[in-house]
Amino acid sequence: MILAIARKEFLDAWRDGRFRIAAAGVVALLGVALLLAWQQVQRTRGEHAAAAALERENWLNQGEKNSHSAGHYGVYVFKPLAPLALFDRGIEPFVGTTVYLEAHRQNQASFLPAQDATAMRRFGELSTATGLQLLAPLLVVLLTFGALAGEREQGTLRQVLSLGVRPRDLVLGKAFGLGAALAVLLLPVAVFGALALAKLPGGDGGGGWVRLASMGGAYGLYLAALLAVCLAVSAITSTPRTALAVLLVSWAANAVLAPRLASDLAQRILPTPKWVDFEAAMNKAMHDGLDGHNPRNARLQAFAQSTLQKYGKARIEELSFNFNGLVMLESERLAGEVFDHHFGQLWDRLESQDRWVTWAGLAAPLLGLRSASMALAGTDFTQHRHFSVAAEQHRRDFVRVLNEDMMNNTAGDHHGGVADRTLWEKLPAFRYDPPPLAHALRAATPGLVVLLLWTAGAWTALLLVAPRLKPN
Repeated sequence: MILAIARKEFLDAWRDGRFRIAAAGVVALLGVALLLAWQQVQRTRGEHAAAAALERENWLNQGEKNSHSAGHYGVYVFKPLAPLALFDRGIEPFVGTTVYLEAHRQNQASFLPAQDATAMRRFGELSTATGLQLLAPLLVVLLTFGALAGEREQGTLRQVLSLGVRPRDLVLGKAFGLGAALAVLLLPVAVFGALALAKLPGGDGGGGWVRLASMGGAYGLYLAALLAVCLAVSAITSTPRTALAVLLVSWAANAVLAPRLASDLAQRILPTPKWVDFEAAMNKAMHDGLDGHNPRNARLQAFAQSTLQKYGKARIEELSFNFNGLVMLESERLAGEVFDHHFGQLWDRLESQDRWVTWAGLAAPLLGLRSASMALAGTDFTQHRHFSVAAEQHRRDFVRVLNEDMMNNTAGDHHGGVADRTLWEKLPAFRYDPPPLAHALRAATPGLVVLLLWTAGAWTALLLVAPRLKPN
């Protein structure tokens, strides 16, 4: 009986001209978004590769200078774009793509794509993820709002139940039939997405196919939960008009209100400092130490004394190496402690905000879906933090090599002698290895749990409502 009802609902859905037109529009938008995203990922990767090659050439051909000056000359490194950014760009438009590495400072990524956008960006941008998160639910509403309420209003529900059809079989049959119609509709998008990933160089790296399959599962859970909720609303409302009004208001609350409200509440509950205050606190820690009672000058004087004792010398001039280079090494080590402390606290706070927003998805499933989707696509904040840490580690490594050369080069003034291309070639170009698949799955787990809870709760509610299904 359930299969017969499901088959009927499937055929009725595809015979409905309104649904076919709406479905064609959504699929066309998703296809265009996927094609544009694929082109953008290709173009961005090419631009980053060209910029990185030019930056490397500039570094190697900077000419002769002392190594300390080369540390201030610095280098630029570029954040690679994850392959699955063609599905979900996540926070990529709102975080920097380029980091300037120089001595004495840890800089944040700059050149945000959103800086060059118009005010229309506040309404979001067309992407496959946006379409599936916002437009596909409208299709679910279109499919389901009259599924049960319409039969009640037309009087056919009484006839169906009088034939001995159990309410639960009727509800499950409609759910399976409408779910199959939606799955067939979205199947071309999944196929085009898989082809786009296969055509993208390196798309299968970092567990790309597992990530893609997991993303498909997350969106499947999301749409399954919405399908059950919409059918439950249709079952308990008296008319299709009432069901449609309730579902549209719920869609707006989930898609428009919840993300902004959750973000604002997260900032209020777990506030982050203003950038001016953050830098002021970091500069104070540089000068006075992390505990506020250990001035930098006193630490360096103590370091000088311990160095003289270590090498058995009475004066710095008696040392066999350039002491200023050793001081630079120690200064970078002390600065690194400050950077790790302050940036670590800031990043932990931002990740805590993200977790808060994700668990707020218990009230609005879109929040859980966005968290899981970005994590699996490699476009969430944990991925950006991973890149920032890698860039900072590269900065410390290349500054350390320069300071060691300064320490071992006793010619010239206190900054050491002149270095040339031989030293510049010792510093390898920046190479970023994205985090493994396990990192993405771990970051996506809270969002997936939220979606599982929503799906289980929605279908449980639907099954509880089904026995109470009665005609007017």
